[in-house]
Amino acid sequence: MIIFQRMQIWGATLLLTAGFLLAACGIETQSVQPDENIVVVYNCNTDDWTAPLAKEFQEQTGIQVQLVSGSSGELMARVRTEQENPHGDIIWGGTTDAYVALESYLEPYVSPEKSAILPNFVRGNNAFYNMVMDPYVIAYNSDLVSEADAPKGWRDLLDPKFRGRIALADPTKSTSSYAVLLTMMDALGGDTTVIGEVAEQLDGRSTASSAAQIKALSDGEYAVTATFEEAVLTYIAGGAHMKIVYPEEGTAVSSGGIAIIKNAPHAENAKKFLNFLMSRQVHERLGEYERRSTRADIPAPPNLRPLSEIRYIWFDTQRAVSFRDEFLSKWRAAVIK
Repeated sequence: MIIFQRMQIWGATLLLTAGFLLAACGIETQSVQPDENIVVVYNCNTDDWTAPLAKEFQEQTGIQVQLVSGSSGELMARVRTEQENPHGDIIWGGTTDAYVALESYLEPYVSPEKSAILPNFVRGNNAFYNMVMDPYVIAYNSDLVSEADAPKGWRDLLDPKFRGRIALADPTKSTSSYAVLLTMMDALGGDTTVIGEVAEQLDGRSTASSAAQIKALSDGEYAVTATFEEAVLTYIAGGAHMKIVYPEEGTAVSSGGIAIIKNAPHAENAKKFLNFLMSRQVHERLGEYERRSTRADIPAPPNLRPLSEIRYIWFDTQRAVSFRDEFLSKWRAAVIK
């Protein structure tokens, strides 16, 4: 009997919140043992698209998947903390710069799918793989903001009318939030004073994670947000009253990664899971989840705006890594003013 288990991290505490049978009704929980036919996946993504793929992998292979869901900051910190005795096998989701910083905790692996990946998204040392690419965008709640008052670009987010009305996660805890704010700063000329201006615009409010931003926008708790394209389009497809804005100053196209954790207790199963997620079989259906594939043999989904119609640059991973400490230092200083 195949079991799909889902765990969730709140703070530093690991809580087993749900285990449910795919083949039958009932609730079941299990502890992780190295000899079990499972793969433990630290999942920094939303469940709406990762859970169906995990379920599909389970059904095809008979390998049980345990999804440990949390923010990228929390889960990557967990990988570092557990380096002497890893509990996870896979880290899935989070931006490329976060993976570069995590490389010493990852197990290099040459996937048979590597040759199909677009050159821009190949990591030479095989420490991780970029699965999806995603432009950063702005979104607004159309019940709270008229089209006339809607932001057209990054600069508009600094308008006083949006003070305290911007849904953003704390960039010291969310790698995705850091990446989008760095994109905003660079699009506005690279002036670091933008860091303090954005912090002031939040007016002491922030969401628990980047995933929580879009829900808070949909629920009407905030008027605008800046996040990944996929999150916005998924909510719009679900009937949310929001609209997407591709910033007039330009944006960056980032990517979300996946990697095997060094000394993973179920390393062979981890390889199978990574290969499955990087396969053409999975990537040709990513458009169903409003996501863009990093494979060269997969065309852009017809339901998404072509990149040729978006003013963009590729996200500068190395700069994001090298500038992170300085950025976060300025952010903390601005927040505690």
